[in-house]
Amino acid sequence: MAISELLNTKHQAVKICPNAGLEYAKTQHLINLRASEVAKAACDLPVFLARNTQNGSYTISALTSFSAQQSLLVNNDQWLALYTPVCMQTQPLYLMTREANSSEYFVAIDEQNTAISTDSGEALFDAKGNPSLYLSSQQKLLENDLKNDYLTYQFTQELVRLGLIKDINIVLQFKQGETQTIQGLSTIDEDKLQALDSTTIAQLQKQGYLSAINSMLISLFQLNALVKLNNQREGLMALAQVKLELSRDTHAL
Repeated sequence: MAISELLNTKHQAVKICPNAGLEYAKTQHLINLRASEVAKAACDLPVFLARNTQNGSYTISALTSFSAQQSLLVNNDQWLALYTPVCMQTQPLYLMTREANSSEYFVAIDEQNTAISTDSGEALFDAKGNPSLYLSSQQKLLENDLKNDYLTYQFTQELVRLGLIKDINIVLQFKQGETQTIQGLSTIDEDKLQALDSTTIAQLQKQGYLSAINSMLISLFQLNALVKLNNQREGLMALAQVKLELSRDTHAL
């Protein structure tokens, strides 16, 4: 990546190819989500939590593959899920700050991204150097995503406060007999969720968190869909079963 501030003096001729999101997703086995996206993504993908090793906070991601730098949801230049996450929609543009803890943001672009062109695609600036309609819409998406990033932080902090996050392992059992374990992911502790009092449940409902929590739990069954896609993909080892190992027991899916 080579992230730099988007400037009309430097990037006036730059265009973004229509398949920018797909090109990004091809190499992402985890796709970043906001709390507001969980219910939509859960229709096709298993959704997990993961701890940010830098600051200890949690992020939300959809699992798209059992192998790093590969996605089973991109095939023949098509995104197979019904919902397209915002992080795909805004590629290769980002919101950045000049200084840590600054509230001033600017649009930046990954100058090494293969979706950038000067020949065809969506123009970022017009002939006079003014932002195009495309760039204006992308900037709105990025600004909304920034707000949703903070709301996601609040959501995960509430999960931590209530003790609802539980670390898991995903155990892959291949048809040839080998096993492999994916670590570092977490999910909702359903037992602790069910043990919450009615007042807390009502508060989670009021905050809009309960829908995301339940969607995250239901999404785990989408691991079966991933297994099917894995076994249909040429060149990948066929899976017999996927298990979620929790601290007390193991749930086969």
